[in-house]
Amino acid sequence: MAETSPRARLILALVLAFGFAAVQGLAVLPLVMALAVSVVLVFGAGRVVLRRMRAPMLLVLGLTLVLPLISGSTVLAQIGPVALRLEGLQAAALIAGRLLSIVAVTVALLATLSPFDLVAGLRALRVPALMTDLALLTLRYLDEVTTELRRASIARSLRGGKRGWRALPDHALLLATSLIRAQARSERLWAAMRLRGYGTGLALPNSPLHARDWAAITGAALLALGVVWLDRTL
Repeated sequence: MAETSPRARLILALVLAFGFAAVQGLAVLPLVMALAVSVVLVFGAGRVVLRRMRAPMLLVLGLTLVLPLISGSTVLAQIGPVALRLEGLQAAALIAGRLLSIVAVTVALLATLSPFDLVAGLRALRVPALMTDLALLTLRYLDEVTTELRRASIARSLRGGKRGWRALPDHALLLATSLIRAQARSERLWAAMRLRGYGTGLALPNSPLHARDWAAITGAALLALGVVWLDRTL
């Protein structure tokens, strides 16, 4: 699985994401989450997934806290004006399980790819060249902004900058400066690409999918269809 091509990984992510998103009942949700964990373990991306799950976990926590209080009519418990409702709790569990499973699978399949491999996989799937080029330049731009912010933050710390809430104006200034510098570097990169013949219409031929790629895609399609079938029959 670790040698699966970028194009096959994109297809796997799409197939599994659509299959998990089609689940409508809680009965199949443990199976969906178990499949997501299995994909993470197979591709050996456990640490990467755990590092990237912070933002989804915050979103899931917010939904879990809000939905049971505002959605549904069956009251499980009530403390004064605050009531815990069954339908909202079920909806929160379903949304949280599907969201975390989809994010985990997507990160496990795509986060370990370099930006160039990811863009090459998108082009192999016949995504328009303009969209893939914009995606590549956006990733490069974000990388430049992150690098500039890290360098500026280290320099500011070495010079004894303020800390806490008092440092917010300084952080805003650093962010603005980093964006401007990264924009300038991106423009120079674009100019270098044009000088090297970008846009002449020449493109490398797409490599065919290998047997392991087709096996992985077939397995993912069967898993997705099986999950949807179980969800509709249970």
